[in-house]
Amino acid sequence: MAARTRRLHAMLLAALLAGCAPADEDRGARPAAAPLQPAAPMPADEASLAMPDLMALVVDPAAGVFGPAFQRDPQREPKAAQAWQAVADAASELERTAAVLEQPGWSLGRAEWLRSVAELREGTRAGVQAARQRDARQLARAAQRLQVACDGCHAQYAPALR
Repeated sequence: MAARTRRLHAMLLAALLAGCAPADEDRGARPAAAPLQPAAPMPADEASLAMPDLMALVVDPAAGVFGPAFQRDPQREPKAAQAWQAVADAASELERTAAVLEQPGWSLGRAEWLRSVAELREGTRAGVQAARQRDARQLARAAQRLQVACDGCHAQYAPALR
């Protein structure tokens, strides 16, 4: 009886799904979707309001995973493959964040900002590579680069956080 009920449910589901699918002749009749337009640059005041959220929701959690791994403390050094992968993922997230921060709406053409973002990107790239190679020494060097980037940016744009 259970097998018969399962077959009946499967047939009903297939019939329902077939009824939802458009007929072949209908597929070509739909107008093409309009291409997406690039987003307008974010005004300076919106970027300054969004920065705490970006830091709290993206940067700080990623740094919280990446940071302890490079403190040259044998108790905190990643050992398992999953731990090394988590460090690589966190560094990748910070690298993606650097790409966002380079956008005109965030950088506003500020040379010092762009230098700090470039240091962030290079430090995180080195961190990804070190984590993939499971090289604690290289991870510590990458983290030092990252720390320079963070300190430079905070000194210029968020001195209260130093």
